[in-house]
Amino acid sequence: MEDVIYQGYGKVDSVEAGGPPAGAGCGGYVVGETVKLLKELNAFYEYDVILFDVLGDVVCGGFAAPLNYADYCLIVTDNGFDALFAANRIVASVREKSKTHPLRLAGLIGNRTTLRDLIDKYVEVCPMPVLEVLPLIEDIRISRVKGKTVFEMAESEPSLTYICDFYLNIADQLLTFPEGVIPMELEDRQLFSVLSTFYLTGTPSIDLPVTQKNNRSNPSTKGIRTNELDFLIV
Repeated sequence: MEDVIYQGYGKVDSVEAGGPPAGAGCGGYVVGETVKLLKELNAFYEYDVILFDVLGDVVCGGFAAPLNYADYCLIVTDNGFDALFAANRIVASVREKSKTHPLRLAGLIGNRTTLRDLIDKYVEVCPMPVLEVLPLIEDIRISRVKGKTVFEMAESEPSLTYICDFYLNIADQLLTFPEGVIPMELEDRQLFSVLSTFYLTGTPSIDLPVTQKNNRSNPSTKGIRTNELDFLIV
């Protein structure tokens, strides 16, 4: 296991699922194989919390593979039109996979945005918790260039502590084992209608089918934590 797991800052073990050369293979396949390998190595049973950070292209079975082992899914999105369309696809994937094991959507995290109007409109018609909204912070991008976490940088630059507070707030919410939700995604045309109309006029415009209204009014939120992977971040 030590051949694939490396210890980083704060004694946090990490694995990078590298893909094939560009244009020469399937990155989603590599993600799926990495999940299988970690399970074969019993890595899922060695830790209290496991985070798996993947692209939000859940149409790809490989990128969606970690959902098969997760207790929770977290959606990271900006306040943009296209990002929320991708988020809606992730919601559909969570709902589908929750039929076979107790997967729940812990909530949505807004990222790199000072506005949240489209995010708020989306969660109004597709109810889910918003755990945090992070503005565009240049020091976060600098931390990537330096190859350090923001927490590591904050040890020598106390002015960055406020950035850490965003992440600590998210962690505090997750470590309480939230009940989570199984939301009902919107159909593409409905999502386009509600977001485009609100974006252009500031007013909502959507008619939900009766089945969707019923599902939203009584979502299934009960589950037993029996999966190996604690959180999937997409």
